[in-house]
Amino acid sequence: MRQPEFQQSILDILSSLQGLNPLKELFWSELNYDRENQPLSRRGWSDPVSHLLAEDPLLLASAGSEFHIIYGRLQSERLLASDQRPVVNQLFKNHPYALFIFSNYNQDQWHFLNVKYDKKQDKRQVFRRITVSSGEQLRTATERLSLLDLAGISGVEPLTIQQRHDQAFDVEKVTQKFFETYRRVFEQVEGLLEPMMADGEQRRMFTQKLFNRLMFIAFIQKKGWLTFQGKRNYLEALWQDYQDKCTSDSNFYRDRLSLLFFSGLNNPQQQDITGINQGGYLQEVMGTVPYLNGGLFEQDADDQNPEIIVLDEGIEAIILDLFASFNFTVTESTPLDVEVAVDPEMLGKVFEELVTGRHETGSYYTPKPIVSFMCREALKGYLRCQLLAESVEAIEAFVDQHNPMGLINPEAVLGALRRVKVCDPACGSGAYLLGMLHELLELRQCLFATRKIDAKTDYVRKLEIIETNIYGVDSDVFAVNIARLRLWLSLAVEYEGDDPPPLPNLKFKIEVGDSLIAPNPQPGSGMFRDELISRYRETKGAYLKAHLGGEKQSLEEEIQRLKGEIALLTHGSIQVSGFDWAVEFAEVMAEGGFDIQVANPPYVRQELIKGLKPTLKQVYPEVYTGTSDLYCFFYARALQLLQAGGMLAFISSNKWFRAKYGEKLRGYITETCQVNSITDFGDLPVFHSATAYPMIFIAAKGNQGKCSVRFTQADSLSPPYPDVLALSRERGQVLPSGALSGSNWMLTDAATVRRIKQMESVGVPLGEYVDGKIYRGVLTGFNQAFVIDGTKREELIRQDAKSEEIIKPLAVGKDIRKWCINFQDRWLIVTRIGVNIKRYPAIFSHLKQWQAKLEKRYDKGRYWWELRACDYYDIFEQNKIVYPVIAKESRFSYDTQGSFTNDKAFIINSADLYLLAILNSIPVWEYLNNICSKLRGGDLELRSIYMSKIPIPKASDTEKEAISALVQKCLDAKGMNCEEWEKEIDERVAALYGL
Repeated sequence: MRQPEFQQSILDILSSLQGLNPLKELFWSELNYDRENQPLSRRGWSDPVSHLLAEDPLLLASAGSEFHIIYGRLQSERLLASDQRPVVNQLFKNHPYALFIFSNYNQDQWHFLNVKYDKKQDKRQVFRRITVSSGEQLRTATERLSLLDLAGISGVEPLTIQQRHDQAFDVEKVTQKFFETYRRVFEQVEGLLEPMMADGEQRRMFTQKLFNRLMFIAFIQKKGWLTFQGKRNYLEALWQDYQDKCTSDSNFYRDRLSLLFFSGLNNPQQQDITGINQGGYLQEVMGTVPYLNGGLFEQDADDQNPEIIVLDEGIEAIILDLFASFNFTVTESTPLDVEVAVDPEMLGKVFEELVTGRHETGSYYTPKPIVSFMCREALKGYLRCQLLAESVEAIEAFVDQHNPMGLINPEAVLGALRRVKVCDPACGSGAYLLGMLHELLELRQCLFATRKIDAKTDYVRKLEIIETNIYGVDSDVFAVNIARLRLWLSLAVEYEGDDPPPLPNLKFKIEVGDSLIAPNPQPGSGMFRDELISRYRETKGAYLKAHLGGEKQSLEEEIQRLKGEIALLTHGSIQVSGFDWAVEFAEVMAEGGFDIQVANPPYVRQELIKGLKPTLKQVYPEVYTGTSDLYCFFYARALQLLQAGGMLAFISSNKWFRAKYGEKLRGYITETCQVNSITDFGDLPVFHSATAYPMIFIAAKGNQGKCSVRFTQADSLSPPYPDVLALSRERGQVLPSGALSGSNWMLTDAATVRRIKQMESVGVPLGEYVDGKIYRGVLTGFNQAFVIDGTKREELIRQDAKSEEIIKPLAVGKDIRKWCINFQDRWLIVTRIGVNIKRYPAIFSHLKQWQAKLEKRYDKGRYWWELRACDYYDIFEQNKIVYPVIAKESRFSYDTQGSFTNDKAFIINSADLYLLAILNSIPVWEYLNNICSKLRGGDLELRSIYMSKIPIPKASDTEKEAISALVQKCLDAKGMNCEEWEKEIDERVAALYGL
């Protein structure tokens, strides 16, 4: 059977899946599994688990002797994932290789459940499910389940079959396909708008807003709150009705969507929806819709512009090519429970990865397991600070395992959870806001399940968390809109009625603004009056729940008035630049600040923030350096926002651990924080779209006494990753006392720290040893003109013999090997400042062909033919030590040929062979490996800031002569077959260090 015909057969079965007969046909006939049809006894099961099923589970089919297809009919009419895990845990003991299928009692809702099991992850099981029921889009289900056909699997070994099942349930495949389709359709719609909107940014914003609104509806229709002529696949039904009735001058966006957005979903009084002029017109064109509130469907200037129309061609692509091709689920996946469908998290992923060019602003989407780990680590630190009577072990079991049985006072724990204030100062599309929402909800759920406190619905719990616990800020308006959207969806999924309450207004909780440039938000004593802050808090709370237009407007005006009063008290003026934390979140700052700051701050290099630097210097004097990347200032801002004992949980570049620009930040962190843990991923691709050298940093504000620091250097993303906690426990180590001392951080084990300190105790820093004479190579600004090969050199000398005077041998980084330079017939035209270019006509003629480009160089002298000013050109022509700036092994060379180097190499103004031996020794390379920044692939960055620290041991003249003689043998051999001499050098150097 051809593949399209085969998939159509699968689709036909899934479309009529009610009762067991279609299921048997699917596996016995279409997918070629062996029929079994044998009940599995529940004897020995616990009553709570046994009662989840209406009858004994059924061994429906098998492949070979060990892979099983098992069906379970749930007792409930609802198909709840929470009912399935206990049953699977029971069955898994005897059926480790299996596909589990569950239905509700009526057998009209189905879950196909793959269990991805890894012993290394503490026996944790990841449940991945595909949903099949009436009203679902079944294309994804059809494509994925078709992959289970035994005829297409080579061999019947259970592991081979399990691996194919694991591949079929790989949500990343669905995600990637959705990304590709989304991008294509987005660009198509954006292009159709170009005749009406010439401004590219305006056009992109409008397109994104349209997609946001329609994506929200695509999710929310899964709840059955929007129906058209009784149909729950609302958008498709609405589109089909329009197609049936449209005329040549009809337009779906104008005639249907605009009415839906602004007269339906944004109509608090629902007036005229059931009948306009008693004629029912609005219901006829939009069906039954709720008022959703929240701001997503409020009109802006573009919405009110009648000239802006989305052509039907674009709407058709969105509804049929994009939405109809994928199954949507309103429930966000968790690290252990994944639906093979498009979930609300996709809004964030699409936004960060595809739509707005966030990578250009240094923004990357954080993987969910990392978000979960960071939120949990922050919560554990917060609860330890708040609940001194509770043991560390009890808090860890509660947060990590959702086991509250060891807690002494669960009521106090609940109180701490209900009052925690959490903020993401670079919230993007809301990954951490949603992550913290889920963590807080699950902790409250388990307190109720086991200790019978907090007896509320999950809808009410989530609403309380959103209203009370979570805050966020981002400079990107659309990022903030996505974050609000995801919070609304997360709340909506919990409401079980047919008439959903309006969504909360999040305008003053998840806000737009520049988090960094406003003044320090920490208030001085007596700055706020209690009564003013109390009114502000109450008004913001009322605004969250306001639905009617007049009421909302009145409350918003009152909030703005109160903000003005608070700003005057705080700054002496009504407005400051940037997001004014002390005013916008005055109700939090008046109480001392936030309890938790959790973020993935943007990775923006310092070269791109030149305009911000004067402000950053003023606001963050404790950490400011002119070469600090932007994320460094987010650390400082977060600490300003935290109250004493508050938790900092960041994932950022690890560069500040060792870089010169990180010295002040390291010192500030050491002075003001207790570091709990560091998990360094080095150059591993945690963010799929970039190498950002990420690490997770967890600390508490305030020095709370001596506390161990756990450091984990991840060397791969294989298991136990993505379980970061398991990774830390398995591969992490406790840093020795004093490892984080001032700005001098040594992130390594105790033995290595002792070794480093021993070396430093007997040596003189290299920078001092050579009197600071470590120099970078020449930066030409345009290598194409100044760097030539031997053939061109000979040509220029033939034209004018004097050319030889200013053509010098050139060694670039990759030419420099251990002991010797591997010269590659590469030469540099050295036209210093003041050179009489008329004396070298051949050189002048050669350079003149690039005159226009040479004139535009930043790195040039007074005239376009000159190199930049340099005080040490003469040193290049002396005997010296040369080394590359990037290396994976010792590569210090001795140059006697007067070689120049490019900016990928450094020179040391010394002809000391003893020094060369020290630099090329194993002890020194191990030292550098612990203090230098590491690049992708394990290379070290041998910048002068690190090199100048190398301790050079003292030695007698006799010892120096002996070592120098060994070096000379290596030089004479041109670095070939030097192993025995190098071994003796290493032993002698180690002895000098006392190792």
